[in-house]
Amino acid sequence: MHRTFQRHLPQTLGGFVLLIPLVFLSPRSARGQEPQGMTGRGVRTVSGQVVTEGEVAIPSGVTIVIEARDGKRSNEIHPDSQGRFEIRDLVRQTFVMTVSAEGFHPQELFLDLKDGGDTPVMLQIMLTRAPSTKPPSPIPALTDLSAPKNARMSFQQGAHSLQANHLDEARAKFQKAIAEYPCYARARTGLASIQIAARDLDVAAANLREAVRCDPGFPDACALLGKVLNNQKKFVESEEALKQGLRRSPDAWPLYDQLATAHYNLGQYGKAQDEWLRVIALDPAPPAELHAKLAAVYIRGGARDKAYAEMQAYLRADPNGRFASAFKATMPRLETSGARADTSPQPEPEQPPIPNP
Repeated sequence: MHRTFQRHLPQTLGGFVLLIPLVFLSPRSARGQEPQGMTGRGVRTVSGQVVTEGEVAIPSGVTIVIEARDGKRSNEIHPDSQGRFEIRDLVRQTFVMTVSAEGFHPQELFLDLKDGGDTPVMLQIMLTRAPSTKPPSPIPALTDLSAPKNARMSFQQGAHSLQANHLDEARAKFQKAIAEYPCYARARTGLASIQIAARDLDVAAANLREAVRCDPGFPDACALLGKVLNNQKKFVESEEALKQGLRRSPDAWPLYDQLATAHYNLGQYGKAQDEWLRVIALDPAPPAELHAKLAAVYIRGGARDKAYAEMQAYLRADPNGRFASAFKATMPRLETSGARADTSPQPEPEQPPIPNP
């Protein structure tokens, strides 16, 4: 009746974008049932509950948006304090349902209402918690030294507000810092992180391009620009921006991470593998999601032993992470196909692009 729509929206600064069309990398977040019942002819009702881990209801701040495939918005609702919702009189076509809540990863689902008669559709949608928003990193930026005292003070206040997840207050402070000093790269990067959280990607990209123009050697701005462009599926443009950043900051692992994402989505799996292995070389304790990314690229290349080992590494690093359930279900299938446990991944020569299945 429905299937997970595999598109991860950008997280706030410090997160990662992974646009990988593999079923096992997208946790099944909705379980659908169709109980008996009738609605008006030619229309259907969708109802259910939004929960978090342990099937605990999310009491407030949840938004559900229903859009047609052409992007035309049909409904926007807010579930009650028990996470319950009901949407009536949806025409029998395919919709995209976006479910979001502050502090959680958003989910997007396909709703195919063309089949199944007029029976209502019941869903349980599980959201997973997102990591706390972090302020920009303390890597020195050229414009930090040029910014006047008032601009630096406003930036620091904005960074504290961002760390406390007070996004409106942080936005105002970053904007004040930029008004004081328009070429303040770190303040523009902080403001862009808030715009990404609000899904204002074009505005965020413009801020980040200006930050890079002001300070081409500031890796935070370059990495975040690559992340935005990857999310917009502008992979060639992302690759160019990230390579420019690496010429000035060759040891900044977030640049290699985003470059690998661009290569992966361009079908350049060997290059993606090499870039992600370089991340590990630069940061021996990388984020757990890097192991999920390597598992995906190894699957593409047919290296099932290495994919299995990366799934093991992910589960050790984040046993309850958002890919944990999917990996636990996938690993037994890899074992039956000949993958061996405890096989450590090693660098491989670059592989030619492999077409998507």
